[in-house]
Amino acid sequence: MKRNLISMACVLLTLIVLMGCATSKEKTARKTEQADRVEAALAERHYKIAVNMMIDPSETEEKVNQLLPQPYRLEVRNDSLISFLPRNGYNMIMNILGQRGLILFEPIGSYQEVLTKKGRRHIEIGVENEEDSYTFLIDVAANGNSYISVYPRKRERISYYGNLILD
Repeated sequence: MKRNLISMACVLLTLIVLMGCATSKEKTARKTEQADRVEAALAERHYKIAVNMMIDPSETEEKVNQLLPQPYRLEVRNDSLISFLPRNGYNMIMNILGQRGLILFEPIGSYQEVLTKKGRRHIEIGVENEEDSYTFLIDVAANGNSYISVYPRKRERISYYGNLILD
């Protein structure tokens, strides 16, 4: 009886360990698949970033984070940049009611992408229109988490957090 109980405990323990390994392998496979999809979207220069937080550095050098109430986005389509983002200096209610934010649909003047030591993609995009010229610095992690900094020539820098949308 004692042997059967010990044997059953060993079998049960072995099953638990094997199930844990399978779950770990599945997670690794999902992460790898996600990283491949992110890399493919960036390589095709056809991707969208859903922006959910704005980081607005105030005059006192403190950063003020604002969760965004509606779906703002930044999109790259081959040779065009489409930006629907709130702009520094406008409150969110005014943007919703129609005040112009950082809304662009412009051809990309320059595009550079570099893989960093930490495995993130660092993208620099240059865009000009009649109002201003902008440099967009985008850092994208393998899981799609993105950090965007916009450097207008005539205004203050503003930054955003978001996630890459994969179709």
